[in-house]
Amino acid sequence: MAMTGPAADSATSYEKFLRMLPGGAEVVDWFGFAPSFHDATLERLELANNSATLVLAAFRMTDKVDDRGFVVLDKHALITIALRRVSGVSLTGDAGSIVSSLTIAAVTSESRWRSVRGPAIGDFQISWESSYGLEGVLFAPELLLSLQPQ
Repeated sequence: MAMTGPAADSATSYEKFLRMLPGGAEVVDWFGFAPSFHDATLERLELANNSATLVLAAFRMTDKVDDRGFVVLDKHALITIALRRVSGVSLTGDAGSIVSSLTIAAVTSESRWRSVRGPAIGDFQISWESSYGLEGVLFAPELLLSLQPQ
């Protein structure tokens, strides 16, 4: 399945893409860049009534180190990705998850799934890999990002 987004374009193009999404500019402005959500924790994943909600506890890593030698983290927030009219789901792993990277892309070619219609051109693909636990991909034509500072 072909896509646009960070796999196909530069980080600057991905930031522009993210800013165009409902709620995306708020997320980019909060962190100061288009986040990869590296080391974010998956707080909640809910699938119900043809919708999906993914909630991540995320932060920004600074270039500072504290007196114990740990990297200083700031800009803590809960990021919610809400999807409506879900057109595909693929998950693997167990319930806990520490995200390695998460990307949002636009589907550019259709694929048929065995038991459902499957993602269509123009749907959003939210995919994440984990360094521990659950990873997967969600597809839907409607997406909304929101941010709650912590």
